[in-house]
Amino acid sequence: MVFLIVFLVLCGVAFLAGVPLNSYVFFVASFRVERTARTMWFWSRAVADLMFIIFLPLRFTSNFIPDLDSANEMSNTFTSFHMFFSAFLLMSLSVDHCILVACPEWARNHRTPRLTFKMVIGMWALSAGFSLRHGDLWEYVYSPSSIRMNFQLDEGKVKAAVAIQFLVGFLIPLVLILIPTFYIILTAKLRRNRIQSTKPLKILLGLIPTFFLCWLPYHVFSFLQISATYPHPLLNTGSTFACVLTYFSSCLNPIFYLTMEEEFLRYRQCVRNPQTTDNSGPEPAE
Repeated sequence: MVFLIVFLVLCGVAFLAGVPLNSYVFFVASFRVERTARTMWFWSRAVADLMFIIFLPLRFTSNFIPDLDSANEMSNTFTSFHMFFSAFLLMSLSVDHCILVACPEWARNHRTPRLTFKMVIGMWALSAGFSLRHGDLWEYVYSPSSIRMNFQLDEGKVKAAVAIQFLVGFLIPLVLILIPTFYIILTAKLRRNRIQSTKPLKILLGLIPTFFLCWLPYHVFSFLQISATYPHPLLNTGSTFACVLTYFSSCLNPIFYLTMEEEFLRYRQCVRNPQTTDNSGPEPAE
């Protein structure tokens, strides 16, 4: 009973916080701020996070009404999709900021919203491909033990799928995220008189720990699930809470955008003071 109450409270907090926050970021990025490459990244992230949060009731349903196979399959597949897309998007965002700092002239001429949108579509397609290809395996790994007993899957394929999920959806993107971030930090230290070089760092230093802390337990329990010789109640409980934790990343991301991102702050200032003139002009090469 306590487990059910705690699980319900966490799901409710994630849902009630994530839906309005991501809806607001989506609205502002779509209609209220200048359409730039940077706002396109945040717009695409808000769309993905909003869709992920909206499917949260399916996670609750699939854990406590295991007979609903369609809800369980859809929930697990969309969780996998969001994991891959989050990793790919954060990796692209860090590389984009690195290019912005290292090659400002090139970025000014070639870094366009249209190019960013094409990259987002490519990441959506790539994430869907990874998720749908192993949909039955995700359902096996993240389903309650009573459902997994009915699956007849090759154990080697299941372990390989979990390993691919960890490598492609977490470890490799994390390495590729940290390398450009360290470059930006080094550049910021070497260019102390150029405060603009530190602008991309504010968002990244918030998004990277959030990504790491919210998704690491998910992968840890994935390996524990496939390594366990027999189902254990604590393992199933931990896996359930690890899945719920991933939803909190979708609540924290828009907070970083709204409190640190310059264009969102400029919009909020204009809302508070309608007489303020927005002389921002085109997006600067930071």
